[in-house]
Amino acid sequence: MEKMRRLFWVFFIILVFGGIWQEIRKEKTIVVPEKKILEVWDGENFFSGSSSAQTIGEFLAQEKIILQPEDLLYPEANSPLRFGQKIKILRPQTIEIEVDNQIKQQAVFSHNVLGALVESGIKLSPLDKVQPNLNEAVVEEMKIVVTRIEVEEKLVEEKIPFETKEESDANLAWRKKEIKQAGIEGKKAVVYKITYKNGQEIKREKVSQKIIQPPRTEIVSVGTKIKVGQSKVGVASWYAHTGTMACASRMFSQGTWLRVTNRENGKQIFVLVNDYGPMRGTGKMIDLDKVAFEKLAPLDKGVIEVKVEEVIE
Repeated sequence: MEKMRRLFWVFFIILVFGGIWQEIRKEKTIVVPEKKILEVWDGENFFSGSSSAQTIGEFLAQEKIILQPEDLLYPEANSPLRFGQKIKILRPQTIEIEVDNQIKQQAVFSHNVLGALVESGIKLSPLDKVQPNLNEAVVEEMKIVVTRIEVEEKLVEEKIPFETKEESDANLAWRKKEIKQAGIEGKKAVVYKITYKNGQEIKREKVSQKIIQPPRTEIVSVGTKIKVGQSKVGVASWYAHTGTMACASRMFSQGTWLRVTNRENGKQIFVLVNDYGPMRGTGKMIDLDKVAFEKLAPLDKGVIEVKVEEVIE
């Protein structure tokens, strides 16, 4: 009987302490949550800490980190939060890009100007100029200007103007002209190096040229045959009037052409009577316009002896 009583107490003690131990173990699992160490990059900001959240989205909610629709999150919000987790949040910056005669507003994640242009789908050629520098850090509301520079070599066919040569013809009436040989324009092939800025030509340099067809000189016969009417000898002076090869005369009517010869040096000119003079009593036969007188003698000469011949056309 005594033996049975001892066995009863042994089983009782085992049963009681075993149950208590199980309860203690259960309480530890529930009360002590797992802490996870993590790192967070939020744009340009970095911080580290710990959390008992089960997912990344739950962690962001606990920390009141708000994501905008355009923000990028890695890993995704529904991903489980693990020990040593690294979370990265990319927030775009709004910039202005002036390119190809357009102004674009862009939201970019890149950290420098080159990356922002690539992200915006803008391709650069080797000669293009970018302001600011490609390595410049991107900041909110930055303005980037892309200047397109292009250089090309272009072959152009150009005309070569012909020269005109006059030849005196004693058999042709004075002031008459006849084309003895028609002039023909030549041709040349010219290579230009052309620089364009945003599509507009800003510089053109001649690289080479080749004559394809030389021009032909035009030869014009100029009549020198004169029929003379009345002829007079007298004194000529000068005055400033129309600034043309003209003169004033009382002997010859206006609209008449005169051949005037300086009797001292033999120089000749043709002048048109377009005024009335000189005044009576001066002893002068004609007044030559200043520019006409200079072809016969210096102005300081004042007056010269001349032979005046009426030209009959």
